[in-house]
Amino acid sequence: MKLSLAYLTGMIDEIPPEAWADLFEAAGWPASLAQKRGAPKHEQIVTALTNDELSDELLEALEVLETLGTSAGREAIEAALADQHLLPDVLPANEGDRVYALRLFIGQRQDTALADVLARAQIEIQQSVGSRPANEFLAKEARRIPDAKKKAKALLQATLDFCRERKLGDYVQVKAVEDDDVCVFRVHRSHHTKRPLAVVTGRSAHATIQYRPVHVDILRYDKVRGQLRIMASAAAAVEFYRCTLGLILFGDSAFFDGETTCSLRVLQERGRAALTDHTVDDVGRVWMTECLWEHGDRDRLHFRSTDCFRKIETLGLRLSEGELVQAKLKMQATGKSTRPVTITIRTPNRIEVRPKWQEPLAERYLRAIGIYNPKPVEASRDIWSMAPWRQPTETWRELLGRDRDLLIASGALEKTQLESIPHPEHNGAGNVLEAHDLGDGAIYGVSQVDDISSRSLTPTDLDGHELRPEMFRTFLRTRLNIKDGGKVWDGQELLHLGVLELGDQRIHVSYALRPLAPGAGARLREAAGADRFVVLLPTSHCDASELPVVVLGAPVPVLDRVSREAVKVCGLEQFVPPFLVAPEGTRLIVDKRHGEIWLDGVLVSEFRPETRAFKFIECLVRRRPSAISFQEISEHLSAGRQGEDIVARQARTEAKKFFQNALVAARKAFEDPLQTLNSSYRCWVRSHVIEAGGPRIE
Repeated sequence: MKLSLAYLTGMIDEIPPEAWADLFEAAGWPASLAQKRGAPKHEQIVTALTNDELSDELLEALEVLETLGTSAGREAIEAALADQHLLPDVLPANEGDRVYALRLFIGQRQDTALADVLARAQIEIQQSVGSRPANEFLAKEARRIPDAKKKAKALLQATLDFCRERKLGDYVQVKAVEDDDVCVFRVHRSHHTKRPLAVVTGRSAHATIQYRPVHVDILRYDKVRGQLRIMASAAAAVEFYRCTLGLILFGDSAFFDGETTCSLRVLQERGRAALTDHTVDDVGRVWMTECLWEHGDRDRLHFRSTDCFRKIETLGLRLSEGELVQAKLKMQATGKSTRPVTITIRTPNRIEVRPKWQEPLAERYLRAIGIYNPKPVEASRDIWSMAPWRQPTETWRELLGRDRDLLIASGALEKTQLESIPHPEHNGAGNVLEAHDLGDGAIYGVSQVDDISSRSLTPTDLDGHELRPEMFRTFLRTRLNIKDGGKVWDGQELLHLGVLELGDQRIHVSYALRPLAPGAGARLREAAGADRFVVLLPTSHCDASELPVVVLGAPVPVLDRVSREAVKVCGLEQFVPPFLVAPEGTRLIVDKRHGEIWLDGVLVSEFRPETRAFKFIECLVRRRPSAISFQEISEHLSAGRQGEDIVARQARTEAKKFFQNALVAARKAFEDPLQTLNSSYRCWVRSHVIEAGGPRIE
């Protein structure tokens, strides 16, 4: 197998050439170095590892150097040595962390005790989050780099200025390595001065030594996909590299401010089913062992389990309500090693894969299930996703529109101050800034993520509103003109509003504040008693339910629409007033079933079936919006009196009188629904005929 350029890290330069030669003698020389032997130069090692076919044993060795060749890895090795009752001097104590791990790998090939030590150390270190994750950014568009070596010089000068400005020293080297699709910049730079206590060789007393450590940062640009991967040893350098590379390579510091690189939304929406929905070869079982879930601005729940989804289901948590911002996946991959691949994802742009040489397979898998480089989707919010209903003021405004002021006035939406908020420059990372009051109105937002900086906040930044469910229930009852029935909110997903009276029919209405949980049907029937019932769903994104539901598509219901939909789902069309059957917005209804005519929700009782006035109105409604001449109306009403328009005029006068009498009696404003146009009449308001055979919505 060949390693991609993405594998290049500082560890190549951290291991002396003679130690590399010892490793190659044990695990097999790369083909391009096999004839030279000796102690190869670091640049020759880079070329060999990225261009040659490597043996399985050499790949395993590189994994050991990457994972255990750190201070944490050394501690894991020493703990495993003690566990196996081995003396620490079985490995050379005066070697650096990388070489210490290298000597362990070479020794375990012949020593079964050391092989056990290696296995234990690897298991321990893989259970922790890696210290150097990859930050990925998408470009505005994929472009080629015209001259990588020339750009490397510009990057060197910019990095040197960065180090000097921040008192990090003045040592910088930049090397560019590229192939057809990928360009990698390897940046060696000095860092903050260290003055630790140390024992210097040849002296009996300790002393303070001074030095500047050299960090190796890897910047990888995929020319085909337009993706930038930054592996920086210091989190503060990530933002510098992102802006600087955009400016140097393409003349735009915001060039790598593209879409989110990774999203865990698919895991929230589909659960464990999302992990198996792929056709990637060489990938077996995949499971989630860690996740970080933000539930509003107050709660950040960190799960560690052999199966996080099972634990979340056991606790009855609704994962879709909050925001999943971090996850660790274990992936079984075909091959010699039985140890699973570990994939750590931190939205919106951080991915780490162990072992590193499995990155191409992990990337293909994450892309297939919709985590890596997800398809852009329009962000949508509803009352369900807002739980626990503490959100920024602007978020409530976007969701509720004009209804927000009504909810505030009713007390259902209460002003509050949020305890954590997103960073304005890092969308998709979650509520990473935790607010701390410094007194005298000063607030400091402490970042919960290493590579996102803390910053000062103002009280306005923390402005929010919180929904009070019981007050919201009272508001909804008023909104739907419900006066009877209902229950005080019990903390579950349903708000029982009470009985909606539609003519002689009674329908118990409940509002789903959250997605319906198992057993909701039994609770609804108990609350409704002998009455029919419906559930209002304040979202347009829901699966069909076996329960009678009215999909609102918005948080706040409208009485007319709820009444019509409730009649429909309960099958009450034959038993309710016709204005609840006719299309929404209809003002004039001719009900052939019962021989009635209605205007603006009022029964005009003076109309009688088969009379001249009734037929006159029916004729105009059926022809609407076209006009009908006096002569045609007269022929329709009285075929024996052709040529006279007096019949039409009399019917018009009589109908207008009936309408006016009914509206005045109902204390409603009268607006004549008929117009006279020269020698014709027309109905200008929205109208509808309900046929005798039953309701027919046109």
